[in-house]
Amino acid sequence: MDEETIVALATPPGRGGIAVIRLSGALSGEVARRIFQPLPARVQARRSYHGFIHDAGRRIDEGLAVFFRAPRSYSGEEMAEISLHSNLFLVEKALELACRHGARSALPGEFTYRAFRNNKLDLLQAEAVNDLIRANTRAGALMEFDNLEGRLSATVAQVRDALLRAAVEIETGIEFAEDQHLEAGPGGDGLAAALALLEKVLACSRFSEAVSRGFQVVIAGRVNVGKSSLFNALLLRERSIVSALPGTTRDYIEETLHLGGFAFRVSDVAGIRAAGGDDIENQGMQRSLERLAAADAVLFMVDASQPLQESDLEIHRLLGGRRRILLANKSDRGRQDVIAAIRTAFPGEPLNLISAKHGDNLEAVTAFLASLPGELAQPADAVAVNLRQKGLLEKLRETVGRVLRLQAQEPAPGELVAEELRQGLRLVGELTGAIGVDDVLRGVFARFCIGK
Repeated sequence: MDEETIVALATPPGRGGIAVIRLSGALSGEVARRIFQPLPARVQARRSYHGFIHDAGRRIDEGLAVFFRAPRSYSGEEMAEISLHSNLFLVEKALELACRHGARSALPGEFTYRAFRNNKLDLLQAEAVNDLIRANTRAGALMEFDNLEGRLSATVAQVRDALLRAAVEIETGIEFAEDQHLEAGPGGDGLAAALALLEKVLACSRFSEAVSRGFQVVIAGRVNVGKSSLFNALLLRERSIVSALPGTTRDYIEETLHLGGFAFRVSDVAGIRAAGGDDIENQGMQRSLERLAAADAVLFMVDASQPLQESDLEIHRLLGGRRRILLANKSDRGRQDVIAAIRTAFPGEPLNLISAKHGDNLEAVTAFLASLPGELAQPADAVAVNLRQKGLLEKLRETVGRVLRLQAQEPAPGELVAEELRQGLRLVGELTGAIGVDDVLRGVFARFCIGK
């Protein structure tokens, strides 16, 4: 990542309406002018110019060019963007022409890295760019946009200010311990508020993770209870094989269902029953247990047409306190004595009679799924946090907690408090990139797509 002018496709590759080629660097305008004509002798920033891409004097495509002056651009540098028809061969030719006339191909994340380097974004906002692009739900995209606008940065800044105030006070106390005219303030109130702020962000991070990856939902039940039929009914297509033969599903099948702007990764797992099947079936059941252990919620199915079995009760025990809904499938063939026995076996759990085959009462299932986001955390309180940020925030919470405990001692060990405060400020620097180590920065921006 150097001072050269870089170029990349900023839109998804493939055939489409338009493609946008992005240039950044001191020679952006000159390179654009060499491949795109006609242009006036002096172009105006942020104005679209109609023209043609030329190769050896021949027009190869028609499009628009826009120029941006430093520092009022995405990267903070001179920039230009050329829109052309999204044809793979034309785009490759335009990129080749740009490189021939003085640009080089951009590295992943290099445009955003330059924005970070030029103080257009801090590291938290820069990561939000990548996370926003990759968000697979409306709620996730909105939370990442909040971070792009500085929501998480503002939270971290409050923590940083509290640490700085406390550090100044403790360092003053150490440096001028014998000066009767200088007294170090306690600084505890600000740190306590900072700790509460960190606790709140981390408490909401589980919701943020679920929004980012999708809520993990498992359809659990014994063999031949109708799990695959429910899976297909929710997806509105025949995704999983349905058969009257028991044990048809040997491994889990996962698909994403979108409801209310959230993603639900629904898994149809192998039926769980007592050991004794063949090796493949036993491996499938083991994977089912693993999926259950990782699930955010469970669709627990029993058969309304057949008496309960020991495996039904065993599955229920495996669920523990996990969030779930009790479904009695095959209600079109349900027996009243079986339904009564189900209610007796699982007291206190509302029973929902459904027919996955005929689509009866499936709205109870979708309503249950739609309720999950609100039960994990309120979206309005959630701040999107990725794994790197979460790890640093957890370390920062521990550090602030240690500072408060040390300050509560009589007498407070000033040198130890000062060192913990310095460690807290280093963690803040890693979060925002203010004191970012090169290896950390390279790791962050290497995850970006080309053109960002």
